[in-house]
Amino acid sequence: MTTAADADAHPPPTPPPPPAPVPTPRPKHSHSRTSSLQPGPVPVSAEHGAASPSQSGGGVARRTARTAPPDPLSDKATAFLIRRVLCPQNSDKGRGSPAPIQDILPPLSSRNDVDLQLYALIAIILREYVQNWYTKITADETFVAEIVQIIAHITRALEQRLRKVDLESLLFDELPELLDNHVTAYRASHDPITQPPVQTDPREIYHSLCPLPALSPVLRSADPESAAAQAENEAAYRQLLVQAVLAVLLPTEDLQNGCLTALVGQIFSELIIGNAVSNRLSEPWLIWELLIIVSRTGRGRSISEDGNLPGKSRNGLRGTRRALSLQAVFWTILQWCFLATSLVRTAFAILVMSRSLPPRVLRGAGFQKDKDQHEVGAKNDPQASNTPVLAFRLWCAISNLTEMDARMPWLCGALSMLQWIAMTGPGRIAAFNGRLDR
Repeated sequence: MTTAADADAHPPPTPPPPPAPVPTPRPKHSHSRTSSLQPGPVPVSAEHGAASPSQSGGGVARRTARTAPPDPLSDKATAFLIRRVLCPQNSDKGRGSPAPIQDILPPLSSRNDVDLQLYALIAIILREYVQNWYTKITADETFVAEIVQIIAHITRALEQRLRKVDLESLLFDELPELLDNHVTAYRASHDPITQPPVQTDPREIYHSLCPLPALSPVLRSADPESAAAQAENEAAYRQLLVQAVLAVLLPTEDLQNGCLTALVGQIFSELIIGNAVSNRLSEPWLIWELLIIVSRTGRGRSISEDGNLPGKSRNGLRGTRRALSLQAVFWTILQWCFLATSLVRTAFAILVMSRSLPPRVLRGAGFQKDKDQHEVGAKNDPQASNTPVLAFRLWCAISNLTEMDARMPWLCGALSMLQWIAMTGPGRIAAFNGRLDR
C-alpha cells in the first residue's frame, strides 16, 4: 500500500507532449512587401517599435499612384464599345495599337468625330435590339455588317441632300411659319366663341384647324380605346415616313431586299423616331433640362459656386443708389450718344459694302444644273422662293408669340410700315438681293 510520502517521492510519469502544429503559410502584409523591396534592415523606433516615416510614406505614395478608373464617356471607351459590337471579327487582341475606327467601318459623314458618336449610338441600338435575338439563332456576323453598310449609305446620302437644302429659308421662313400656325390654332382652340354651359373640347377644335393623321382620333377620357387607336395610327405614319425616305436614299438593289428594308425601317421608325424622339425628346422634363443646360452654358460663371453674386455685381447694386446723381446722368447720356454714333457708322458701312457682296443663290433641284437654266428652274421649281429676308415668317412668329399687336399696337404698326417701305419704297434696299438683303 503506497503512502503519501511514496507518492511524493515517486511521481507518476507525465504523458508525452503533442506534436507541434505545422505552420500554415499566410500572405504577407503590404508593409512586408514594401520592406522586402528596400535593401538593408528596416529602422525601428527605439521606444514604440513603430516603422520609420519613410516606410509609411512609401505605402501612401504607392496608393496615390494608382490609376483612376477609365471614363466610360471617353473616346477610348466609345471606340472599344464600337469594336466589340460592330466589328468583333477585327478584334486586335494581339496587336499593340488597334486600327482606327474610320479604317474598319464605312464613313457615316464627312467628320470623324461625328462618325464616332453616331457609331456608338448604332452599336447600342444593334446590341440591344438586334444582336440580342440574332446571336441566339446563328453566330454569323454578316447580317449586322450589312445593316451597318445600309445605314452608312443612308447617312451619306442624307448629308449630300442636306447640303443642297436652303437652310436660310428652312430655319427663318418655313419652320417659323409652322410655329406661327401652331400658336394661332392653339390660342383659337382655347378661346372658343361659345360660352358655358356649352362645352367644347380644345383638342377637337385644334385638330379641326390643323388635322394631323398621326394624331387622330382625338384622345377622349371617356373612350379608352382612342389612345390605342392613336398609337396605331402614329406607328403607321412613322412607317410610311421612313419607307418614303428609304425609297429615296437606298440604292435599287438594296431596296428590293424586303427583309433588310423592313429591319432598317423598324430601327429608324420605332427605335430612333418613336423611342428617342417621340417618347424622350418630347417629354416636358427633358425639354426643361435642355433649356437649363443651354442657359447655364450661355451664362457662364456670372454667378459663383456658392450661389451668391460676384463682387462686381454687389458693387453694381450698391452703385444704384448713386444713379440719380448728375455725374451718372451725364455719363449715361454720353454713352448713349457713343452707341448711337456706332450704330449709324455700322449701318453706313453695311450699305457701302453691300454693293460688293454676291447675290443670294437659290438652292434647289433646278438651280444647280447650269447658269443658262437658272431662270427656267426658278419658274418650274415650286420650292423656288424669291422671298427677301425681311419678309421671312420669323418676324411674324416673334410678333405673334409676344402678342405685340395686342400689347403695343403702335409699335407693331410702325415696324410694319418700315418693313413695307424698305421692301417696296424708293431704292428697294430690303427687296430680294437688295442692299440689306445680301
